[in-house]
Amino acid sequence: MSTRLIINADDYGFSPGVTDGILRSHRQGILTSATLITTMPDAARAVELARATPTLGVGVHLCLTQGMPRRPGQRRLLSGDGVFPDKVWKLIARISRGGARMLHEVRREWSAQIDYALKSGLQPTHLDSHKHVHHWPPLADIAIALAREHAIHFIRCAGEVAIPGCPTPRMEYRLLLRLARVLRRKIIEADLRTSDWFFGLAATGRMATDIWLKLLAAPPAGTGEIMVHPGDPQGLQKTDSRLLSERRIEMDALCDLSVREALEKSGAKLAHYG
Repeated sequence: MSTRLIINADDYGFSPGVTDGILRSHRQGILTSATLITTMPDAARAVELARATPTLGVGVHLCLTQGMPRRPGQRRLLSGDGVFPDKVWKLIARISRGGARMLHEVRREWSAQIDYALKSGLQPTHLDSHKHVHHWPPLADIAIALAREHAIHFIRCAGEVAIPGCPTPRMEYRLLLRLARVLRRKIIEADLRTSDWFFGLAATGRMATDIWLKLLAAPPAGTGEIMVHPGDPQGLQKTDSRLLSERRIEMDALCDLSVREALEKSGAKLAHYG
């Protein structure tokens, strides 16, 4: 079986530096795909640039843990300062306390985020989520329902595969990996699709040239998604993102000539979810 690589950048629209870094990684490097985070300040500009770059596949990075909601009146989902809570555990605790009413709020907010992309002239190629929150079963059910409702055929499943010589997930990711197995089963049962394999969880912020060369030396067969976070950290602070200088390192690796040469040598083909 041959190998196809979907190289997807999360956080498209997070900030001007992140948006521009993603586009540079596509135009000058091997990046093929990105997911739009509609709750962040550069989303509108990112949409306009995406419409002018039809070779870039663009999905929606469903968000409940950063930025401003797309649907007015979502007070139950927000912190006291009117923005989403910045920790996944805070989000899950709030939804768990609120029950069905809170899940209804999540569905309306995520639907608004997808509608924003559609009304802006984009046809989302796939869905994933900020901090992988769509792997939590109650939110997985919502993401799957919205994907079917909006004719979006692919959803990310972050079930990390082992790549020789590359980082492997730490203990804290074990729950996510278990949830990924459940999510994959739900996606298939819903007659939707996901990639055959996924990589980038353990190497988040560390996808430098050396990791790429190890990965491309023997990439798994089938269609794989590789998650990356390129960008220019200028203007960002730790309060905005835990990835700062790491974004530039990942961008430079995606544009590295030696990485492109390794890709060509591997025989793997580039693709996006569209």
